[in-house]
Amino acid sequence: MTRRGWNVMRRMVVAGGLSALVLGGGWAVAAAGTGGPPPSPGAAPPTATEAALSADAVGRKPAPRLVRFRSCRAFAAHARARTMASVGAYGVGTDLMRTAAPVAEGDVAAGAAPALAAPREGVDFSGTNVQEAGVDEPDAVKTDGRTIFSVAGGRLQAVDITGAAPRALPGLDITGMQPSGLLLAGDRLLVLGTAAGPVTGPVPIEGDLARTTIAGPGAWNPSTVIVQLDVSDPAAPRVLARMKVDGSLVSARRTGTTVRVVLTTSTARIPLVAPAGPGRAELRAATRANRRAVARAGAAAWLPRLTLHDATTGTTRRRPAVTCTSVARPTEFAGTGMIDVLTLGLDGPLSLLDSDAVMSDGDLVYASPAALYVATSRWSEPVATNGPPPRGRTLIHKLDTSDPSRTTYRGSGAVRGYLLNQFSMSEHEGNLRTASTEEPAWWSPPEGAGSSESVVTVLGEREGRLVRLGQVDGLGRGERIYAVRFIGTRAYVVTFRQTDPLYALDLSDPARPALRGELKIPGFSSYLHPIDETTLIGVGQAADAQGRTQGTQVSLFDVSDISSPRRIAQRALDGDWSEAESDHHAFTWWAPTRTLVLPVQSYGRDGRPAFLGAVGLTVARDTGITPIGRVRHPGPADAWSPVRRSLVAGDALYTVSDTGVMASSLATLEPRGWTGFP
Repeated sequence: MTRRGWNVMRRMVVAGGLSALVLGGGWAVAAAGTGGPPPSPGAAPPTATEAALSADAVGRKPAPRLVRFRSCRAFAAHARARTMASVGAYGVGTDLMRTAAPVAEGDVAAGAAPALAAPREGVDFSGTNVQEAGVDEPDAVKTDGRTIFSVAGGRLQAVDITGAAPRALPGLDITGMQPSGLLLAGDRLLVLGTAAGPVTGPVPIEGDLARTTIAGPGAWNPSTVIVQLDVSDPAAPRVLARMKVDGSLVSARRTGTTVRVVLTTSTARIPLVAPAGPGRAELRAATRANRRAVARAGAAAWLPRLTLHDATTGTTRRRPAVTCTSVARPTEFAGTGMIDVLTLGLDGPLSLLDSDAVMSDGDLVYASPAALYVATSRWSEPVATNGPPPRGRTLIHKLDTSDPSRTTYRGSGAVRGYLLNQFSMSEHEGNLRTASTEEPAWWSPPEGAGSSESVVTVLGEREGRLVRLGQVDGLGRGERIYAVRFIGTRAYVVTFRQTDPLYALDLSDPARPALRGELKIPGFSSYLHPIDETTLIGVGQAADAQGRTQGTQVSLFDVSDISSPRRIAQRALDGDWSEAESDHHAFTWWAPTRTLVLPVQSYGRDGRPAFLGAVGLTVARDTGITPIGRVRHPGPADAWSPVRRSLVAGDALYTVSDTGVMASSLATLEPRGWTGFP
């Protein structure tokens, strides 16, 4: 390794950690000691039928369950043993490779209506484009129909849209954090973001490490910050409460006035080191030092801490976000990190109602109105040169969220392969449907070498397990999933390598799901959106016969006959990429006027931005896809300020960038007014 490569590697050292989805009150789990997974006390042995249902399609292993620790001593012993297994010269878990990465989450927002009556979402202004009705998701833009709230430039921005033109309000600096998303419930606004942990200082180590020791991983210790604001007067938002908790934000969901926040935490308070150089002696010395640090660590090293400041009373409380006996683990090892699920109440000042979790890494979050699912992709050893990655599994944990003040563990299961994003999961009548690909998204096999396939699996809850009820396999051999949409008793799956098969599946019988139809066309869709019971919009990339992408395209699919899906319209957008291809919150569909608005970015041959705006289209079965116009925000032509979100209020379209908000005619997209952010 070159000296430059060695220095880069040193800078990249970050410790992993033992992952635990912590189970608070209401988790129905068995107790565990320090050894291997014990049987669930008092549980009846599974019948032959149940055992068959609970086996997955990879190794015919039974579906995993969760067991809870009886004491901090048992928890710490298990945590040390699992962490020790992956300790090396560069910390914890640094010799392992994640087979799936967390997917970023976001949201679109909406506009305004008359000042006297409260605007109605879906009638007076467009609502957030979320996966499930009634389950809100965090994003950089939110609205109540009168005010647009946005996080840009590291602060909260507010824009009044009740007048003829948008008008910027003072906004608010949110200190001590980098805002990343918003959730709005009435006049309560949550700002979610991250704050770097403090540098812990040099770690005193003897020998070869003494002269070059680095700060422990606390230097990169991520924390999640949640600030609750009263925005009843949007011109003067007022801080009600501030919460800081150890861990990285995976996602959050809001139902009513309850918010559930999912975090991942690590062994950030174990004083790990980096080696002094690339030699074997230095590597061995660092490994020994890190193993000693893990061996000395107590339970507190793995438990996230929480600080909650109530601005209305001036009081501050500090406590563990979870306790040792609230921590549970799957019966099969699922990674070296920790997932926490915090249940927060918004009725008054921000309050922690419940804290729940599982010893498992967490990649994806999906929520129905009454349940929350956390998916964990398995870890794998580094792949040999040109060799295929190992065929893995994804563990899935189900939590009951029907009680607004409580989160209760219901069961765990596993599916073969890897999930693409949150749309790879969907609950219907109590069953979970998933779509997965055997090989991870980062794997690109050589031409002709791909043997992966995709599967759709239906899981049902049975006595603390998510067991397989039915499955359809053999989808897209040699390809991987690019988009999924479950709608009622149907599933639509897009796979791609050179052409885009759109598969239509019938899931009306959970035990006998079936492939009914298939459509092969050039290019692919990476987001599917239903506009009525028989029509889908697809946003993705056009491609030539060799599978080379050629820019963003919009497709219109007729799925009235499940056995024969058809593409009835297609239009290229003269853009290289749309954020809606990777983030559904950038997709705006306004049904009353059948208007579709997408952010689009295009670049010239010199690589400089040619267009960083939004495109408006009218979409209908009888007339196809018709352009309305384009929106570009003011500023230098080569300035980097792409339109990120759009929303409809009354007869106006509002587009939002990091520099401001523009109002345009919904019918023509002609500009009506612009306001820059302070």
